[in-house]
Amino acid sequence: MPNAPLYEDILEGPKNGYSEWIQTKDKFRIRVAFWPKEDAIGTVLIFPGRNEYIEKYGRTSKKIWELGYSSLVVDWRGQGLSDRYFKNRLIGHVNEFADYQLDVEAIAKFAELKSLPKPWYLLAHSMGGTIGLRAIHNELAVKKVIFSAPMWEIRMNLNYLKNNLMQIYGRNSYFAYKILKLENNFVPGVDQIPYLKTAEFKNNSLTTDRNYFQFLKNQILLYPELALAGPSVKWLSTALLECQKLRKLTPPVIPCLTFSSPNDRIVSNSAIKKVLSNWNNSKHLEIGNAEHEVLMEDFDLLQLLYSVIRNFLT
Repeated sequence: MPNAPLYEDILEGPKNGYSEWIQTKDKFRIRVAFWPKEDAIGTVLIFPGRNEYIEKYGRTSKKIWELGYSSLVVDWRGQGLSDRYFKNRLIGHVNEFADYQLDVEAIAKFAELKSLPKPWYLLAHSMGGTIGLRAIHNELAVKKVIFSAPMWEIRMNLNYLKNNLMQIYGRNSYFAYKILKLENNFVPGVDQIPYLKTAEFKNNSLTTDRNYFQFLKNQILLYPELALAGPSVKWLSTALLECQKLRKLTPPVIPCLTFSSPNDRIVSNSAIKKVLSNWNNSKHLEIGNAEHEVLMEDFDLLQLLYSVIRNFLT
C-alpha cells in the first residue's frame, strides 16, 4: 500500500524513518512506521498503549536507534491515523480485544516482507502490554520482551463505578447496555475530549517531567486527529475480560524486563507484580519517582533505564 503520513515536525525521532499503510485480514487500514539502523543488531517492535500514536514514540525510537536497533511502531485500529470505527473519531473502541491480534498478524507479515533485521524484540506499553502478552502466548516471534506499565488490570475509581456504571464488567450491567444498543457509546462519566487537550502539568497522570509533558501536549494541539478521548462501554468490557484471562495464564518462558511505577493511576501495579511473580525468566524494576509513562520521564532517569535496556537486550 502507498506511503502514509508521518508528522516529522512533532516526532523528534531518527531522520530516516518512513510510514506505510498496511491492511489486516478484516480489511482495517492501519499505519506503521519504521526506522532502519545500518548494521542493526535487531528490530524492536513497539506496541503503544490506548490513546497513543506513532509520533508519541519518536523520542523512544531515537533512543532505540542509538542503542543499535531498528524499530517499528504501529497505530492500532481505532486510534492514531489508522481506520476508526465511528464518525465520532474520539470514541476509543474495539469490537473484541482479540481483533488487535489481527493487527499484530499484519505487523509481523509486514516485518517479514520488508526483511526487518532479526532477532526481533518487543517493547510494549500499557494496552500494548495487554496485546503484547497475548501475542507472545500466540507465539509472536520475538526473542525478548520489555513491558512498560503493562495493562494487566485497569485502575478505576470505585466511586466512579458506583456513581456512573455499577459493575460495568458484571454480566447484567453490560448486557443491559448491549440490549439498549449503547455499548458503542462512551462509558458514562469519562472525558469526551482528549486528555492532553485540557490537562495541565501539575498533577497530570502521565509523567513527572515538564519537558516530556509539553512534548506530548504539543503533538495533540498541533495534530488533534491523532487523539482519542475516553473508551466505549464495549472497549472497557472486552479490555477487562482480556486482562482477567491473561492473569490466569501461566506466564511464557521468554525473557522479560518490566518497568512500572507504584504511583501509577492508570494501570494496577499490584496486578503487574502478581503476574511477574510467576514469570521465572523476568526482571521487574519499580520506578518510585515516575508516573504511568515510565519511559517518558526526565533525561537522567531515561539514561539509567536505557542502560538497563541495553544490558537486557544484549
